[in-house]
Amino acid sequence: MSESPPELRLCLPAQAENVAVVRHALAVYAQIQQTVGCNASHTVESRLARCLLQTRDLSGSDRLVLTQELMAQMIGARRNSVSLVANMLQQAEFIHYSRGHIEITNLDGLSKTSCECYATVKAQYNRLLRPSPS
Repeated sequence: MSESPPELRLCLPAQAENVAVVRHALAVYAQIQQTVGCNASHTVESRLARCLLQTRDLSGSDRLVLTQELMAQMIGARRNSVSLVANMLQQAEFIHYSRGHIEITNLDGLSKTSCECYATVKAQYNRLLRPSPS
């Protein structure tokens, strides 16, 4: 039997659904912390790539509906900066973008453009939210 992560020992003994809620809250908290640091220290290009990858993971689709204004709010940038960077990502053939509709066309290229924050948050989600082997 594997030992519970230290964060979860605070809620033990708890019902399984309570543990799931705590794990989810910890995963969201980790994402918030990482996003704040990312928005303060990385380029708009790498932040937009991270945002698109995370949105893809959550939606389960390479086709996304996101306006420039919404993306700007998500990454803490100006809308015109998002417009320029989305254009660059489209010219690099990583995405196809038209009027709020985005299709990720080169996942590997977009992943390489993203900062390490994407992998960090994804690893935290996997650690906290993947079912543990019984």
